[in-house]
Amino acid sequence: MKKLQKNCVTVLIRLAKMCEEDESFSDAFADDLNAMLDEIQSQDGFGTEAQSDPRGDFRNGRWSMKKIEPSASGSTVTREQQP
Repeated sequence: MKKLQKNCVTVLIRLAKMCEEDESFSDAFADDLNAMLDEIQSQDGFGTEAQSDPRGDFRNGRWSMKKIEPSASGSTVTREQQP
């Protein structure tokens, strides 16, 4: 993994921890993250049908930070499962 990839993962893990620890931060961050993901999706950044959107496969429904598609196992990924 290249340095920028490692930095992205590190920052995302830190943000996840902040979301777990502070509900008001999580509320504000979710709105900003949703807007960023919508922008990426509008540019086909997650595939032409948004099938690779981290909120869920848009071929299966309309997803947002308030309603994400469950994983195949029925649970979400926790920080402990991250690399």
